[in-house]
Amino acid sequence: MENKLVSVIVPVYNVESFLEHCVTSLLEQTYSNIEIILIDDGSTDSSGEMCDQWYEKDARIKVAHQRNQGLSAARNTGLDMAKGEYICFVDSDDFVTKEHIHLLVAAIEKTGSDFAFCDFASSKLAESSEKITSALLMTSEKCKAWLTNPISREYVLMVSSCNKLYKRDFFKDYRFEFGKFHEDEFLVNRLVFNTTKAVYLPVKSYVYRNNDESITGKENAGHLNHLHAIDAYEKRVKLALENGDEDFAEITFKWALLKLAKFYKDGSEPMKKKSMSMYIRLFDTYAEDLFEEKKYLKYMTFKKSPAIFCKFFRI
Repeated sequence: MENKLVSVIVPVYNVESFLEHCVTSLLEQTYSNIEIILIDDGSTDSSGEMCDQWYEKDARIKVAHQRNQGLSAARNTGLDMAKGEYICFVDSDDFVTKEHIHLLVAAIEKTGSDFAFCDFASSKLAESSEKITSALLMTSEKCKAWLTNPISREYVLMVSSCNKLYKRDFFKDYRFEFGKFHEDEFLVNRLVFNTTKAVYLPVKSYVYRNNDESITGKENAGHLNHLHAIDAYEKRVKLALENGDEDFAEITFKWALLKLAKFYKDGSEPMKKKSMSMYIRLFDTYAEDLFEEKKYLKYMTFKKSPAIFCKFFRI
């Protein structure tokens, strides 16, 4: 099994307090045939120098430095450098257990799946709605079913890029969307509609750490670029309709509207203006075709009185 090289891509930006733990956890993997690709995305702290120091310590480490372009660009640079038959991503403020890569490789090899993924060790996620105690084989339909409730643990597990091992061919003609927040929401669209079989391991081998300075942290909570997630939802709706899955399109569309209502309720004036504009455009484009009359009238309420909608439906 260890004859197959695994490329581990680690974007690095101003994580000097987290980086050593992250890289050490990768060097200590029981699956040793790996290359660790550290992409310094224009760090202004000592992270870049730390990457170079790691490069000197272990031949499995590769390093690239680039001007700050964001997470997607850093991952794409790593993909361009990767030589492995399998690809995985680890965020530099997180770390993994020693068996992480071995477990994912073993699962994908044993089942012939298109990708393998694991659970997270995280205090931020809801509890699972399903009791899963052993490896779970999943069809494309099952993968989509895990994308029907964005506040569920299953949704996060399916969307995240970091808890997965991919076959290299998946990225043959795909790169992360440049300049986007929530780039994983775009990637999962391609993933679930192009998957024949996946395997989920109910093992918390990826450890997610809270970092308030990250894209999803408190310091960036009100950023307008969080609306990029809605762009990904709309792409998901379009893909579902193209593939004849109107039920999946409808529930994805519903959550897009609910998320926009939440952005409106909690946001600044620029966020309110932008989220309302997006809500109106999406509603006018899809609601008549996807909603039955009662639901259509319910979500039309937001266009006329967002305050009443948010209060009545407890947004």
